[in-house]
Amino acid sequence: MDSSPLPSTLRELRRHLTDPQAIGIMAVIGVLLGLAGPFGSFATLEVLPRVVYWLATVFLTYGFGFGISMLADALWGRGRPVWQRLVIMIVPAGLGATAIVALLNLVTFGAAGFDWREVPILIGQCFAVAAGVVIVVLLTERRQAGVAVVSDGPPAILERVPLPRRGALLALVVEDHYVDIITDKGKTLVLMRLADAIRETSGVAGSQVHRSHWVAHAAVVRSHRGDGKVLLELSNGMRLPVSRGYLPAARQAGLA
Repeated sequence: MDSSPLPSTLRELRRHLTDPQAIGIMAVIGVLLGLAGPFGSFATLEVLPRVVYWLATVFLTYGFGFGISMLADALWGRGRPVWQRLVIMIVPAGLGATAIVALLNLVTFGAAGFDWREVPILIGQCFAVAAGVVIVVLLTERRQAGVAVVSDGPPAILERVPLPRRGALLALVVEDHYVDIITDKGKTLVLMRLADAIRETSGVAGSQVHRSHWVAHAAVVRSHRGDGKVLLELSNGMRLPVSRGYLPAARQAGLA
């Protein structure tokens, strides 16, 4: 199997950047910035070139920042504390956004209009925007991963499982860049992000209980407490830990 996270990252980037809502939001932001003309662009550009400049800035920096931060997270951030993931995602996104904006400024205003003394300010602005994008990504991922929506029919995630191992979905467990899909008939390892896998559990009531674990509510037979830790025992005998950050949600779902 190919262990590279690049294909799944590209799929996520394509899905996100072709989302009409995301495109609409970026377009509105670009037009508003173009009309407002911040950072001196109002005095140096006419209305149409200014709007085009800000649309290009928004789409290029956001698209690159989102993609490179997701790839960096997939390569080096998974399984790490949130603050470490923030650093791993923000640094390449901030550096990339700075390079893109600097290049756009050179193309738009020429070398004469590029003031090297303003580079530190540009870096600070780009890193602030990158931090905002990354925080939104992580908050969205956590909200989507929290509790799956129940719907009719089997969950889409089971389509990734070979027929002999298709059965009642019990849990999802992260293994490096893979997710182990665990049913009452066995395990199947697939290359994907946990957040994407959880989105495909629609039809099964479940909750993420750890940054690396999701469980189906019906699969939990009992909980164990000891040494300040909570373990959930599943119907197949597997025990999965509940991390402190997910403990309130687990309690609310009646799991712990």
